[in-house]
Amino acid sequence: MGRTRTFGLCCITMLALSATGAASASAALPEFTGPFPTPFTAKSGATTLETVKKATIRCTADKGAGEVTGPKTGNVTITFSGCELVTLGLPCNTVGVPPGEIVTATLLMTVGYINEPKKEVGIDLSTATGGPLMEFVCGPLRTLVDGSVIGKITPINKLVAPPGKFTLRFVQAAGKQKPTKFEAGPIDVLSTSFGGPFAESGLSSTDSIAFPVPTMIVG
Repeated sequence: MGRTRTFGLCCITMLALSATGAASASAALPEFTGPFPTPFTAKSGATTLETVKKATIRCTADKGAGEVTGPKTGNVTITFSGCELVTLGLPCNTVGVPPGEIVTATLLMTVGYINEPKKEVGIDLSTATGGPLMEFVCGPLRTLVDGSVIGKITPINKLVAPPGKFTLRFVQAAGKQKPTKFEAGPIDVLSTSFGGPFAESGLSSTDSIAFPVPTMIVG
């Protein structure tokens, strides 16, 4: 009887530990599969940055390069081309690069759920210091873009092997980003200043992301 009871207690303990481990693993999702670090490239067509006050910057294309450094983290630097402050007809550029080009700071990437039940996963772009994501001039106007922004990435739970690509889509309307946060997370939005007060801003862009090795986002 004693041995039977001991065996039963051992089984219960093992099941409890297994359940705890499964819950911990689930809590860690979503995440990239390894190995780490893994480099990637990104590119898109037209990109728009619009403030709630109707100031609009439009770029004809962008390209980026970065790496996924861990299951939920990475970094990327993006160069936008053909950029113009449409509302004033002024070309925009980061100081030191050709007219029309805007180069971001090194941006941090964080993976999180937009909607866990629907397996909607996003990438949040921010800076390590909390400083501007972008700093540039449009004619005489010194322009700063602060904050952070979330885009929805697809596919999820599917191995993407070269030449296949992930799609990262940022959506906004009238300066309002969608989504504005991860589940149970803080608000993540952009704000833009043209030398004066900051105004809430939204980014619209659809980027193709290519990895040199088969890669998956597990959700």
